[in-house]
Amino acid sequence: MNDRGRRSMKRFIILGVSLSLYSGCLGTTGAWAAGHGGASALVAEGERRAAATLADPHVATFRNVAVHTMDGASVVCGEMAEHNPPADGVFKKFGYVQGQDDPVVFSGRDVPQKIEFNEVNAWLNDSIKLEDLEEMGCVPKGTYHRYNEDLNKVMSQRHQFGVD
Repeated sequence: MNDRGRRSMKRFIILGVSLSLYSGCLGTTGAWAAGHGGASALVAEGERRAAATLADPHVATFRNVAVHTMDGASVVCGEMAEHNPPADGVFKKFGYVQGQDDPVVFSGRDVPQKIEFNEVNAWLNDSIKLEDLEEMGCVPKGTYHRYNEDLNKVMSQRHQFGVD
């Protein structure tokens, strides 16, 4: 083999070793992304769909966004808020399953001490969204149970038809 052939062979070996080391450093998420067209495209899709639930989708701020697989599906989980939220501002938790139209978005608001009669359904629907996020692996196990206990406690103190 001549010098030119040896140089080509060295480059090929170095490239192979470099790719091998690089893929080893990626970890499970990076390896998943490399094998599935990139997590960044999936994150962008999840963020776009979650932002579409806001009154003005162009002002969304995201944080803690991650991708994982569950039951063979790719799931994007994270938090979003209106652009430049205050330090104590509420970030909504969201989850998006690749290929589905609608993300699950939980308001993130704490259960108040009193819930107005005309807001009961909204609170119940919101708690169901938290349950969905837990099933998707976007919030820790037990999050829905704790939230639902607080909500049930407030609801049990209500008088019928909102009359106090």
